[in-house]
Amino acid sequence: MSFAVTTPPDAPSTGGRVRASVLTAALRQEYAIEVTGQQTLGGEVDQNTRIEAADGISYFARVTPGAVDSPGIRWQNELLLHLAETVPALPVPRLYPSITGRFAVELSDDHGQPVTLRVMSWLPGRTLAEAPHHSPALLRELGQTAGRISAGLASMPAPDQSGTHEWDLRRARQIVEASIDAVAETDRRSHVETALAWYDRIDLTDLPQGVVHHDLNDANILVSYDDDGDLRISGVVDVGDALHTVRVAEVAIAVAYAMVRKDDPLRAATEVVAGFYAAAPLTAQELAVVYPLALARLCMNAVTWSQRIVDSGSDYGRSRMRHTWPTLARLVQIHPVVAEAAFRLACDLPITEAETRLAAVSDAAAGSQFQSAALVDLRPASDLFDERDWTSATDVAAALTETRDVSDAPLYVPHLTASMLRAAQRAVGTAEPATVQLGAAVLAPAGTVVLAPLAGQVERRADPLVLRHEQDGLTFRSCWWGISPSLDPGEHIAVGHPLGPIAAPSGPGTAVGENLLGSGLQVQLVASAGLASMPPPRFIRAADRASWQRISPDPAALLGLSSAPATEPTIGQVLASRRQHIASSQRHYYREPMNLVRGRDVWFYDEDARAYLDSLNNVTHVGHAEPRITAAATRQLRKLNTNSRFVYPQIASYTEKLVATLPALLEVVFLVGSGSEANDLALRIARQVTGRQHIVNIDGAYHGNTGWVTGISPNRYKGPGGQGAPPTTHEVTIPDRYRGAYGYDDPQAGPKYAAQAAAVIERISGDGRRPAAFIAESLMGTAGNIVHPPQYLADSFAAARRAGALCISDEVQVGVGRLGPWWGFQLQQVIPDIVTMGKPLGNGHPLAAVVTTRAIADAFDTGMKYFNTFGGNPVSCAIGEMVLDIVSRDNLRERAVAVGGYFADSLRQLQSRHELIGDVRAEGLYLGVELVRDRTNKEPARDEAFAITEMAKERGVIVFPNGVYDNVLKIKPPMTFARHHVDLYVEALDDILSRLEAIARDRRQ
Repeated sequence: MSFAVTTPPDAPSTGGRVRASVLTAALRQEYAIEVTGQQTLGGEVDQNTRIEAADGISYFARVTPGAVDSPGIRWQNELLLHLAETVPALPVPRLYPSITGRFAVELSDDHGQPVTLRVMSWLPGRTLAEAPHHSPALLRELGQTAGRISAGLASMPAPDQSGTHEWDLRRARQIVEASIDAVAETDRRSHVETALAWYDRIDLTDLPQGVVHHDLNDANILVSYDDDGDLRISGVVDVGDALHTVRVAEVAIAVAYAMVRKDDPLRAATEVVAGFYAAAPLTAQELAVVYPLALARLCMNAVTWSQRIVDSGSDYGRSRMRHTWPTLARLVQIHPVVAEAAFRLACDLPITEAETRLAAVSDAAAGSQFQSAALVDLRPASDLFDERDWTSATDVAAALTETRDVSDAPLYVPHLTASMLRAAQRAVGTAEPATVQLGAAVLAPAGTVVLAPLAGQVERRADPLVLRHEQDGLTFRSCWWGISPSLDPGEHIAVGHPLGPIAAPSGPGTAVGENLLGSGLQVQLVASAGLASMPPPRFIRAADRASWQRISPDPAALLGLSSAPATEPTIGQVLASRRQHIASSQRHYYREPMNLVRGRDVWFYDEDARAYLDSLNNVTHVGHAEPRITAAATRQLRKLNTNSRFVYPQIASYTEKLVATLPALLEVVFLVGSGSEANDLALRIARQVTGRQHIVNIDGAYHGNTGWVTGISPNRYKGPGGQGAPPTTHEVTIPDRYRGAYGYDDPQAGPKYAAQAAAVIERISGDGRRPAAFIAESLMGTAGNIVHPPQYLADSFAAARRAGALCISDEVQVGVGRLGPWWGFQLQQVIPDIVTMGKPLGNGHPLAAVVTTRAIADAFDTGMKYFNTFGGNPVSCAIGEMVLDIVSRDNLRERAVAVGGYFADSLRQLQSRHELIGDVRAEGLYLGVELVRDRTNKEPARDEAFAITEMAKERGVIVFPNGVYDNVLKIKPPMTFARHHVDLYVEALDDILSRLEAIARDRRQ
């Protein structure tokens, strides 16, 4: 591989640089390297060049201003040689000796000034800053790499003279103040001052010292892809800022730049710290200062480059600070105490003595004012929300009134519980919502005077009121939200002293539960004065619960509260139980699944009130937990539920409504419990009525999981663990206009694919294997959301009937209006002999059906009784009838066409921008997005499809692939899906595809 010479040989150099021709000559003369190409690289001070040589080896050439024997250059060389000896596997540049054995050669630039040439090994990859995605594993490896550098340099002696430079973390305050005037924005200056105030409290003098690289920023870390396609650290470059200083500076600088451009910067920092600690354990004092040092480094970066932009308009400066300011704005909202707790937890360190003592004080507190308060459970799984709209203040207030024993009795919401009132649908690119209440809350009438349970001193009067306490030699603070104190800072108060009345809500977000609960008191305990004055947030993310549990114990005893809600199984416990009691063949979605406890309309909610947009559930056809469905089921359960051998009106009422949606000849109904059972019965009917055994199906199809229907489901018998097709099963070609022989541009694609089906039917009929039935989904779901081309089913049905076979339409996935008409086969203008129905009929309740003609039903009745215990029971019929009523009354079939059309258009707009989308196919609210790595050869992008699944989950959107190659994103949401839901889905997919395509470009380069 050859690189063009970026700097022409005759172009004059600037000071400290040499011409390309001079560099070529020096490399030949001093190193015996024949240069075939040069590529100029970036650099603030040094002239950096990639060299391609005649021997096929790439080299890295660095020209540094200064004489070869200058202390700085000697120091850098000694450091590189030391690392090569102590940590030989570390990916740092290796110095090449010259012909005479020297590791540096002195040259002169065009101005006659001395410069030093060094040649090093070339490290592959691109900078961490250029990588489109930093996985937790990559960030942890970054920390491990920094730790290995630290461990390797531990034995390196300090230089003869102590050094410093303009990026020395020990001088952060001085360096920032020298350039802060270049920052005009008030908010930015405020963020810098907050961060430096934390930095100023650090005492660096007693921290362990050592030699550190001191510049592990995202431009000095190289990454490349391994054989599994994962980004790994491939290089650490530029030791020009190395110093003998505090050892912890190494990890702090790595953490600083790892937090840039992150939706969740603290999680990124935590991964780096955990990786570093595994390679080079930190002391407790060091761990405590990582975060403020990291923020100080970002302040230095932002302010220094702001000054350089003012001075010279540096484009490099703009690129270095463009993401720093937004990151700082996020980070100053996180107190160092919180970060330290997260780091300690990630390093698996025990809680501190102070944290243990604070928890003990909290447990021993003997308050009594609110001991009569009744516990109220606001967690997502709480029965409180079963029939309530948690977004409505009126509805929530009514629910709370019902929980009180007497009017205005106080209610108690426990510490660190997730609140359904905080459930929020995430916008694209936003971090996990804060849904977990920090501290104990008491909901009581406005004006209720709160009494001090402990003696203390007022430190802050504003909301929250902060009190300082001394007990058993421990100093700690209590934070009191939601009261109107008349106390002054510095005032001492005794036990039982009035703190103030509970305030009336004054605006959104001022009371517990976003002002939906009326007046409320919220109390928190913390040890840190700084954290108390910040103050602590009222709600935190579920991901941060374990960290906060260490630094903010439960204040319930302080208020006289003792009860706690019954514990619910956590995701870890549920998974452990599944592994023990559920067959491993019953797979679950996601590598790290969520613990779902509630659904409503088109949304799922997990145990911590995180919301997930459901784009998959054609089961909950008219929406999760639809109140009218629940009411219908409840009414019938209160009256009668029995088996279908008895006579009751519900079965008649339901079947009449069901057959009214079908062509007139389809009038006899068999009610069963599942789509698989329906297809199983349909095969039994076809075989008994025709006296034949052979079945014709479509390649790629899925018809269920019973013994017989597995045998006609290529998706199963040809998949992993499958045994192949039974001798009575005969496949016809899948009518796929994207991958098949006849594409979208062929108006005769339907008849041509049907002709292939007819050829199979004629062949097996001709050799004595006459078919009993031809079975086809009206739109092929599991095969990859294949929409049949026009005329396909009409011609295929005709061929089957010529052979004496019955025609079965499988509507289990697509029926009940999803495609627009009541039944998918109506789009192909055919009338099947047998129709099977399933998932949508019961909206999640097990209800399915087989509908056929009177003649076929009578022929099936040979005297052997057919009986189904649960099929058509009164409750199932009541639910099924309500589903049909909702679809009609709410115009959901028309909605499916309108919203589905908007969805398809939106996805095709994405297709025009993203090469990964090979095809978009849609009919009503059943859509598929086929992903390919190459649009020409249509290589399936299976790995990318599963990556989208995981990345979409983190953005609060449920996505999953299907298809013959597992590369088609299946879209079949509840029929209540609206245009704004489409927008959420498309925005998330757009963002994810942009990241994946950036990764793909990165790999190719």
